[in-house]
Amino acid sequence: MKNQPDKPVKNKNKQLTLKKTFRRIVKRASDSSLPEILFISTFILVRWWNNSDFSYPSEIIFPVVIFSILATAIFYIYRRVLGVGLGAHIAALGLIYLLYVFKFIEGTRLGKLVYSSIPDSLSTVFSRSLFLSIVLGLLCGLVGWYFGRVNNRSAILKQLQLYKVLLFSIVFIFLVQAVRTGGRLIELRHQLDYKYPATTDQALPKINTSTNPDIYYLVFDRYAGATTLKNNFNYDNSEFMAFLQSQGFVNREDALSNYPFTMSSVASTMAMNYFPEFEKMFGGNERWQSGFPYRSVLNDPPIAQTLRSHGYSYEQVSSWWDFTRVNIKADDNPTQSFRFRILNKDFYLSDLQRDIIYKSVLSPWSKKGITLGNTAVIKYDLDRHPRENFENQLQALKSISNRSNKAKPTFTFAHVLAPHPPYVFDALGNQPKYDSESNDNGADESLKYTNELTYVNKRLKELVNHIKLSSPSSVIILQADEGPYPKQFRGALSADSYYDPSKLPQPQLQQKFSILASYSLPGVAISEVNKIDSSVNVFRVILNNYFGYKLPLLPACNLSMGNKFNVYNYSLINDRLTGKIAPDSCAEYD
Repeated sequence: MKNQPDKPVKNKNKQLTLKKTFRRIVKRASDSSLPEILFISTFILVRWWNNSDFSYPSEIIFPVVIFSILATAIFYIYRRVLGVGLGAHIAALGLIYLLYVFKFIEGTRLGKLVYSSIPDSLSTVFSRSLFLSIVLGLLCGLVGWYFGRVNNRSAILKQLQLYKVLLFSIVFIFLVQAVRTGGRLIELRHQLDYKYPATTDQALPKINTSTNPDIYYLVFDRYAGATTLKNNFNYDNSEFMAFLQSQGFVNREDALSNYPFTMSSVASTMAMNYFPEFEKMFGGNERWQSGFPYRSVLNDPPIAQTLRSHGYSYEQVSSWWDFTRVNIKADDNPTQSFRFRILNKDFYLSDLQRDIIYKSVLSPWSKKGITLGNTAVIKYDLDRHPRENFENQLQALKSISNRSNKAKPTFTFAHVLAPHPPYVFDALGNQPKYDSESNDNGADESLKYTNELTYVNKRLKELVNHIKLSSPSSVIILQADEGPYPKQFRGALSADSYYDPSKLPQPQLQQKFSILASYSLPGVAISEVNKIDSSVNVFRVILNNYFGYKLPLLPACNLSMGNKFNVYNYSLINDRLTGKIAPDSCAEYD
């Protein structure tokens, strides 16, 4: 009988083999750029976590990949110069972080000193950033070299095994943030998975018209109604309202939005409905309510689906806000901004991605870019300032109305972030000398707002005249989404402190819900247009009158909610806004 090895010996050998394999993997990983990748990825995960109510999880992929490539290049350069060990990692970790927060470094004494030493003849955005990056690289290299040398010469430090402590700390912190991220995804999973129901064809009967009109839905963000402008801003907008009336518009006097914030207000208008199901499904999550169900509506609006069934194309004239810029299922998006090109493939950055790039060294470097012949190896462009975006949007709207082939009608949605801050126009259209942000620096914010409104009115007159001349039969919906923010809506937001219109004093509450609302529906009787008593009914009236639908009109309900953290717990406030009791049927939306 042959001798059989004992089972304990076999198990011990197997354990020794596994330990050796594990140590070999750890050693190879520690002598790679993996620690740097985990380190910078941790910061990106934190950025997403802080914005996870509005930013999709997939938005972290692009910055993680591009910073991982940068971190890998930096590490192997230091490894070649400083050798294997602690020094290369310390240098690489320091430099990748400084390049990640490069915008901040530019404003420090070091950044200003470096920039001031560059001759004016050589000073460009790219050259300055490159020179400062080289200085930072040398400093980090010296620090890494010094720590590596001290560590190698000190028996005490060797015994402390700082190398292992550093690597363990990086992995541990990354895993902690990864777990937090996973927890947030679990919290948001139902909101992320939600898809607003596709529209159904309710056209009974339909009117088969040979020439359906172009339809323009123009949202000038935070454009208040005439009464609020007069009472709260001491601004007389009667001349502009009279102009609209002279152009065949019907003005909805003292118009109020159904919801107080853009994502809910515009989504409701384009869904032609209220959202009681959102409160039932997501209102119970008091810790974290996200904007993803609203984005589901905005990404593929029911009214766009309906009009497509009538042969329309859908044009999205996008703003710089990603809710109305990226992931939109439009046939064309002529003003889409913040394009990152890699090997001629276009990636349009979300707000989160754009902000990460903007605050890092990748902004000046990628704007310079690398181009070989007709191939953009890497290039960041269309980084439009709000002034540029405004001009591009108005020009795009004119181009749509000017198109030579109008056999296919268009539905055009334009979300224009004016007179929304930043206040980048004075009353004459110049760059203001005061601070453009939502504050009283340099001028009271009410003056900043009315100055920009004056210029917006001028450009709106030009746009309306242009569309009316080039496409007289067009339907034009000029309807804001929300009123201007009152001064109470300033400061940091948290789960315990968010903007809640229902808590505002009466004048500011009306200001937040007050909107410009004016409609040009050629061929439709004024009595029919006047049935638009609420934003939610705009497209119901249009479908009924132009396409033969018989959609019932919904009650005019005004529902308050938070702008963050509490976006699905609605409260009916008709009585406070209008002094009238809300229709009984509004109760189902509260």
